[in-house]
Amino acid sequence: MFKSSGFPKLLGATLMLSTALLLPKPALAADPGVTATEILIGMASPLTGPQALVGTSERDAIEIGIDEINKKGGIKGRKLRLIAYDDAGSPQEALAAVRRLVDQDAVFALIAGSSSGATLATMPIINRARVPFIASIISHRNLFNPPAPTTFRVYSMETPQAEKLVAFSLKEFGLKKPAMIHTTSDHGLGGVEAVTEELKRSNMKLVATERYNPDTQDFSAQLLRIRESGADGLYVWALAHEAGVIVRQAKELGINVPMFGGGATTTALFPRTAGPAAVGFSSPWVFPHTEEMVEVPAVAAYRELLKARYPNGFPPSRPSLYDLAGYGALKILAEGLNRIDGEPTRAKLVSAIETFKNFDTGVLFPVTYTPTDHEGSRDVSIITVDKDLAWKIRK
Repeated sequence: MFKSSGFPKLLGATLMLSTALLLPKPALAADPGVTATEILIGMASPLTGPQALVGTSERDAIEIGIDEINKKGGIKGRKLRLIAYDDAGSPQEALAAVRRLVDQDAVFALIAGSSSGATLATMPIINRARVPFIASIISHRNLFNPPAPTTFRVYSMETPQAEKLVAFSLKEFGLKKPAMIHTTSDHGLGGVEAVTEELKRSNMKLVATERYNPDTQDFSAQLLRIRESGADGLYVWALAHEAGVIVRQAKELGINVPMFGGGATTTALFPRTAGPAAVGFSSPWVFPHTEEMVEVPAVAAYRELLKARYPNGFPPSRPSLYDLAGYGALKILAEGLNRIDGEPTRAKLVSAIETFKNFDTGVLFPVTYTPTDHEGSRDVSIITVDKDLAWKIRK
């Protein structure tokens, strides 16, 4: 009896394999937020409420930067698109917004962020998804604790800011009995810790420490206790509007001592609220220029772009430091995307940004990142309100 060989089966298998090799290969799945024509970016920031100046400044600056890039053809043929959600500076709202951006909208990267408490609350989501995040609002020291391998900060954190401010206050004003008032938010708590540590290096301590809730309007109880302490200087760790009210009420109560603030005080909203009491108030400044320095080409160019967005006049207290931060953050993100070889992935973007060495956005201090250090800059100067109620960088 004739027994069939395995040749027909072998031939069929060979033909099937050959056919499969000739068929077009399916494209590898792209990372979330990337299509053939678009890269999707997300932000969750305070667009309403007491911190609205922060979020609206950042959003406008990022959208202006995106428009510039898209008018030139995008990033290697892909246009950038921003989805922005309002978190009102609330940790709960920020969690919901970032979860939506990551899990539902599937953005490729995040930018800006929110207040310290709101941003810190979202970091587990960002770390879990390994989403690149260009952080341009939070200065809290714990941004990278626990480690956040896909997050990059664009300016100096609160520790170098406190170091610079405390050294300035002790050297220039000879403080011996400083006091402090601070908000109970993470921003304020981080500030009092940083200032306390810096004073300790000079064998000094605060003679009074007062706190307040973010919705406080009358600070007289705290300020009277500070006056009774005999303080010869006062650190104010607050948002700009709150700080303005505190300083004005302090002067009304006869507290005529040098006063200093955290980085969040440095918008036009502070002197506008404090009035003449603001003169001489000093804070750390984490930019090489102010938003008013039209002699700086990058600042002047941005102001013109913002003017085109608001042809009837700038919104109150704009542009602000957060305009500079958001605009610089977008330039960092775009440069990272441009440095990617081949198709963009989140991992490639992180690796690309880690190659930055003194990258100059024109509006931030030059930033340097490495695989082990995502603090882009530690540069800090001092800025003071002059007699014209304008912030000026001290030489």
